[in-house]
Amino acid sequence: MNLSSIVPDRVSMPAKMFLTASVLNGFGNGVFNVVLLLYLTSLGFDSSALGTMLMMQPISTVLLTIPSGILAGRYGVKKIILSSFIPYGLSMILFLTAKSIEIFMLAFLLIGVIEASAGVVLGPLYSSFFDAKDMDRAFGLQGFIQILSVSMGSLFGFIPPMLVANYGYSLQSSYWVVLVIAIVFFTAQMPFYVMALWNVVEQRRREEGFRFNLRSKGIVAKFSFLNIISSIGSGSFFNLFPYYVNKKFGVQSDALGSLYFASNFVRAGANILAPRISKKLGTLKTIAMALGLCVPVWMMFPLAPNFTWLSVIYIVRLTIGNISSPLTGSLYMKLLYPEEKATANSFTMMASYGGNIVAPRLGGQLMEQVSLDAPAYLGSSLYVVLASSYYLLLRNEKEAEQRQLEVKEAR
Repeated sequence: MNLSSIVPDRVSMPAKMFLTASVLNGFGNGVFNVVLLLYLTSLGFDSSALGTMLMMQPISTVLLTIPSGILAGRYGVKKIILSSFIPYGLSMILFLTAKSIEIFMLAFLLIGVIEASAGVVLGPLYSSFFDAKDMDRAFGLQGFIQILSVSMGSLFGFIPPMLVANYGYSLQSSYWVVLVIAIVFFTAQMPFYVMALWNVVEQRRREEGFRFNLRSKGIVAKFSFLNIISSIGSGSFFNLFPYYVNKKFGVQSDALGSLYFASNFVRAGANILAPRISKKLGTLKTIAMALGLCVPVWMMFPLAPNFTWLSVIYIVRLTIGNISSPLTGSLYMKLLYPEEKATANSFTMMASYGGNIVAPRLGGQLMEQVSLDAPAYLGSSLYVVLASSYYLLLRNEKEAEQRQLEVKEAR
C-alpha cells in the first residue's frame, strides 16, 4: 500500500501527540461501551432507569455546546480543553462509587459537559496541525486509528467472564474492575492532549463580552441542517439496532458483539480509503456519492432472510457510509476561517446532538406503531435528501483560503 495516499505529507509532533491521545481515547471508549450498561444492570437498574440516566448526556451536551464554542472563540482552545479535565475527574469518581440513579444521572450529565467543552474544539484543534491539501488524509488517518482502537478495546469484554471463572469475582465486581481499566486509558490520554496543545498558536477574537460574529453563517447553517438529517436518519434505526435484530432474529449479545467487532475494522478501512477516492473525485462528490449509494443498501435490511445476510448488509452499509465520515469533517474545516472553527463547530454539534435526542424516540415509535422495519425505510428516504442536499447546498462554496485570497486580490 502506498502510505502517501493515506497519510499526510507531514505529521508534526503536536499532531502525533493528538493521535496518540485519540488511540488511548478509543481504547477507553471500547472498554467502556462493553461493560458500562452491564455494570449498571448488575446494580439492579431496569431499562427505564438506564434510559433516564443515558438521556442526561445529550441534554447537557446540547445545552452547553454553543456556549462552549463561544468561550473557545473568546478565550482559546487550550483553556477549554484543560477546563474539561475537572468534570472528567468528577464523573469518573462518580461512576466508580455511585449506587443510586441520581448520582449516575449526575455522572452522565458531566460526561455531556465534557463532550460539549472538549468535543467542540478537538476537531478544529486537530485541523490546525495540517494544511488544507492534507485535511482529507488527516481526518481519514485519525478516524482509522480511533475506530481500530475502539474495536481492540471492545476485546476487554472477555475479561469479566475470566475473572468470574478463574478468580472467584462476582459479575458486578468484575465489571467494576474493567471500568477501572477504561478510566486508566481515559486518564492516560490527558498528558498527550496537553503536549499537543503546548505550542499551538491560537487565533481568537478580541471583541469585548461574549458576542460572536461568524463570517461563515451560511456554511454553518447548511451543515447544521445536514447534521440534523443525518443523525435522525441513522439514529432512528442504528440506535435501536440491537433491539431490532433481537426481535427479528432472536440475536443475543455474543453474535451482536462479534458483528460490532468485525464491522469496526471495516469502518477503519473505509476511513483510510476515503482520502484516496476524494483525491480522484473531489471531496464533495465523494461524500454525495457515498451517501447516495447507502440508499439501496438501507432498503435491503427489511429483506434480509436471516442474521447472516443482515450482517453482510450491515457491513456493506457501514463501509459505504463511513467513506463520507472523515470527509464531511474535513470539508467543513476547509470551508471555515481558523478563528471561527470552534464556535462554528459548536452549532453543528448541537444540531447533531439534537437529532440524536429525537432519533431513538422516533425510531421506537415507528417500530411499535408501524412496523419493525419502518425506521430502515425512514433512513433510506432521509439519505436521499441528505445526499442530494450535500451536493446542491455546497457545490458552489469555496474554501476559506480561496475566499481570503480573492479578497486580497480584489484590494
